[in-house]
Amino acid sequence: MRLWPLLALWPYAAGAEPLTARYVDPTDAYGHGAVANGEYAGLEVTWQGQSHTFQYKDAVFEDTNPRLFDLNGDGTAEVVTVLSGFNDGARIAIFGVSSNVIAPIALGAPFGQPNRWYAIAGIADFDGDGAAEIAYVDRPHLAKTLRFLEVTQADGAWTLTPDGAVEGLTNHHLGSAVIEGGLRDCGQPEVITASADWTRIIVTSYDGTGYTTRDVGPYTGPDSLTAALACD
Repeated sequence: MRLWPLLALWPYAAGAEPLTARYVDPTDAYGHGAVANGEYAGLEVTWQGQSHTFQYKDAVFEDTNPRLFDLNGDGTAEVVTVLSGFNDGARIAIFGVSSNVIAPIALGAPFGQPNRWYAIAGIADFDGDGAAEIAYVDRPHLAKTLRFLEVTQADGAWTLTPDGAVEGLTNHHLGSAVIEGGLRDCGQPEVITASADWTRIIVTSYDGTGYTTRDVGPYTGPDSLTAALACD
């Protein structure tokens, strides 16, 4: 798996302060335009009162915001991002603390072609096996497939493993600055998206053997997906 040249890597001492992250330095170097104002040259990570920025020579962060989630249960969040390479397109990229250094700790396989994007829908242990999954829509304007990527760590090594997929779902309008729907947890984590044709609200959850969907009503705009995130 190829790692793009990293322009900044910053050591830290472990501590109790929460880690925060944000995208910085908007850029048009990639020029995809799938997400309005959603391409950034840098990822700024702040911890222990200091802020530092990661940048790549041939990739940008293509997303609405970084996601923070404690993927290995050690009490410190990891940073989940979408990193898009100029030559090979989007991949899930995770940053975290490794040997007291903030670094890329897990990289998903790239799509293999530029201008192909992944829209993150939520992070949770969707199938109840003790490991978190990153749910994202693979090419929300083309393939419209919700995928689950399980994240595990063993002996210091991180692994991203495909853990299921559901076709015919989307969560983003081309050119919008907003990813719609997201994670709902009313006793069981579920993903809220729209149907591929943007007519229905669809809930995806794990039923013990696989990921299944159910239709919960008409899609009437972004507010309808936001309302569906609430527990009745």
